[in-house]
Amino acid sequence: MRINAAFQLVVPALTAFLITCPVFVSADDGNPAFNGTWLINEALSDDTDKQVEKAIKAAGGKIGHSKKKGKGRYKGGPPEQALYDHISYDEILRFQYNSPEFRLIYAENFERVFHSDGRRRTASASGVPRAERKDFACASWSGVNKLYVESRPRDGGRTNEVYTLEKSESGEDILRVELTLNPLMFAGPLHIVRIYQHSREN
Repeated sequence: MRINAAFQLVVPALTAFLITCPVFVSADDGNPAFNGTWLINEALSDDTDKQVEKAIKAAGGKIGHSKKKGKGRYKGGPPEQALYDHISYDEILRFQYNSPEFRLIYAENFERVFHSDGRRRTASASGVPRAERKDFACASWSGVNKLYVESRPRDGGRTNEVYTLEKSESGEDILRVELTLNPLMFAGPLHIVRIYQHSREN
């Protein structure tokens, strides 16, 4: 995620961490309706660029000038921040759940793999050398229609993600994704809501 250096919070990178995800007890372990290809509904979703600017202002910063104009002007940055970009900007999400494993695939074949059985598991981008620090994530179900994901991206920051399966007014499945992103080098959290609809190809 491309953020002006003036609004970064410089702290030492973490070399080790542990995520502890609660395991919610439910009658069922998830919902197969989560599976498939989801496409962003931009009209119902937050504008990620505007949410970045809102977070900058909330942290006491000012919006600087950027060479990159238009949509996605804050997208991009070092590889260790790729997770933030994909979950907050990509227009497509392929959701694959086979208990207890999740595979979430975004644009450019960026793939995350994690589990809902209490283990600690990495989430990695295709093509990343093994020697590099990897993204870690774990997941917990709450009932059959809500999924919580906690992640520590490679930069040492944190994400909290809530995936909720809902019905539109017309009765179609929609996927509501609530993101709280805390990049390590950013002064405050980013709050973004994204709404997806099932692809007609499903």
